[in-house]
Amino acid sequence: MSATRSAFTAQTDSAAAARELVAGLGDADPRVVVFFAGVKHDGAVLGAALAERFPGARVLGGSTNGEFCDRGHGKGGAAALAISREQIGACAVALARVGEDVDAGVRAAAETLSARLGRSIRELDPARWAGVALLEGAHGREESINAALGDVAPFLSFVGGSAGDDISFTGTWAYADGEYAADGTALLVAEMTGPFAVIKTCNFVATERTVVVTRCDPERRLLLEIDGEPAAQAYARLVGVAPEELGFPVFLANPLGLMIDGEPWLRSVVRPEGDALFLACSIVEGARLNIMQATDLVEDAAAKLERVRAELGGPIGGALFFNCAYRMIEAQIKGIEAPYHRALSTVVHAGMHSNGESYLGHINQTLTGLVWR
Repeated sequence: MSATRSAFTAQTDSAAAARELVAGLGDADPRVVVFFAGVKHDGAVLGAALAERFPGARVLGGSTNGEFCDRGHGKGGAAALAISREQIGACAVALARVGEDVDAGVRAAAETLSARLGRSIRELDPARWAGVALLEGAHGREESINAALGDVAPFLSFVGGSAGDDISFTGTWAYADGEYAADGTALLVAEMTGPFAVIKTCNFVATERTVVVTRCDPERRLLLEIDGEPAAQAYARLVGVAPEELGFPVFLANPLGLMIDGEPWLRSVVRPEGDALFLACSIVEGARLNIMQATDLVEDAAAKLERVRAELGGPIGGALFFNCAYRMIEAQIKGIEAPYHRALSTVVHAGMHSNGESYLGHINQTLTGLVWR
């Protein structure tokens, strides 16, 4: 049996949900507990209950667009993962408050992490240490948060996702060891005692249709022109629809992809804004983007997990997953939500449907995660 334990509850009352999570984790002896819960939950209540039951564990969590684990999935409930002392050695968590000054908030959290570890996080060996980030996900700060993390810990890669709020982009929350905030980003740094890997996968491949970003507004995530034409008009022609037909189904099926060494880093289109396109992720002028084409969501996830197993050299002991809300919607539209979660549930895990995913930056329509033996 895996030393990692998961728990799931469909309860929407926070006190009741906390009781079911605690009961579901049973006699686990965790070094770290991570929980994900519907945005209407009181994360402070959930976090405090888990911290009281597991006083020796570091506890962190965030709000979601839907939560899942190998014991169940839903929206508005909660899931939790208890990661054992056999799998994590030294560790620390902190809450970065990023509402006013992202750089200052991340620097303060980095100082807290370093103090709690007794060593600077700048000096941590990335071959032995992992970083996890549950980012504030409602106000378009992810690029700035990831850049700030790169400044304070340039050798340590943080993987994670943007906290969710039922895809309303009105307000998310995060919790870390007793601190709870709507403008918070929960951070974990953990010494992994065995093999571990970052998973990053999307069920899209590049088509031969490419465009160059000729004008954009990165701060506002607006794509203004591609190939010298108004972005909405050019994009509509490339995907084969009239500009007035642009809408969510078209955007879901035809994201843009920045290809780096054959790997796609997706930039999803959210909506047209006049002649421009509003993206879920920032882009820069001069970038060459491919129009992407979907492959099978379930097969892609299953194949990626098999490759990670081979990379780790044995069975996966546990995982934290950050799954884009667009992938959740795709699975629901195609009627493959149950098979998709069965594919993920070949490993003990907990995860959230996120407002965006993080690994070496902010990306969309992707599954990211931390996986270990």
